[in-house]
Amino acid sequence: MDLSIIIAHYDPGNHPSCIESFHNTIRQIELQKGDYEIEVIIADDGSLTHQDIQSLGSPLTDSDEQIIYQLKGNTLSNWKHKNNFNYSSISHWLYLPKIKPMMSKARIGNAAVTMASSKNLFFLDDDNYFISENTITTIIKLLKKYQLVFGQIQDNNGKLRSYSSNRVQGTTFGIVKHQIEEAGLFGEWTEKVSCGIDSDLWYKLYQHFQNNTHLQACYTSGIQTLDSCSKRWKTHIDTFFRNYALKKRFKEIHGCNNYRSINNNPSRSKSNWIIDLT
Repeated sequence: MDLSIIIAHYDPGNHPSCIESFHNTIRQIELQKGDYEIEVIIADDGSLTHQDIQSLGSPLTDSDEQIIYQLKGNTLSNWKHKNNFNYSSISHWLYLPKIKPMMSKARIGNAAVTMASSKNLFFLDDDNYFISENTITTIIKLLKKYQLVFGQIQDNNGKLRSYSSNRVQGTTFGIVKHQIEEAGLFGEWTEKVSCGIDSDLWYKLYQHFQNNTHLQACYTSGIQTLDSCSKRWKTHIDTFFRNYALKKRFKEIHGCNNYRSINNNPSRSKSNWIIDLT
């Protein structure tokens, strides 16, 4: 398997362009996969429109005894046909029921990592579709030299995020599988505040690469996606309380006083650990 693409998915059921953006994301993968052996794993964080997976999928139990439902094989093929997701690349659809109003993107993402067949992983949100050409070829080639590859995201206002941007990103990146496992995977503690997953992973990857100086990470304009339909993982905690709770919990876990400050969190400055290929 040349590449496992993990797509974080959540359809709240009331967003007019959510599903179309999702289809665009998968279409671009299908168009650009060429002769490579690609698998797509959908990491569904309890989409309201896909609740029937609970009655059709095989139950899997994670380390916290939470049940994740898996569609694969003929069951998946039949479900894809019925729901107009006839894309050959989709090999697994994982579904985590949203029993409580929280963002469990980290938990379902970790389950997808465990299931991935390839040593090379690439992560997308369901609304980040490729706008660059030969993207999959570029991903695979770069992962032969670099262990972590970040692509550029274009905001829906048409602006490409620059190398100098201090924003973290949890989508449009590729990594060697055992490196994200050794770094600690996605922080499932973020469920408690329904945010912070990208900042947590970014910080852990930075620490992992600092502790293993032979590893290399890069940022490239050869991989570009469009952020076409953001803000769907709506938070379920008051904004003020959420920010306070996240800052406090981040400090407890990582010993970082202010995760949003470059002075306190050097991972946010790409020049500290990521090579610029733009």
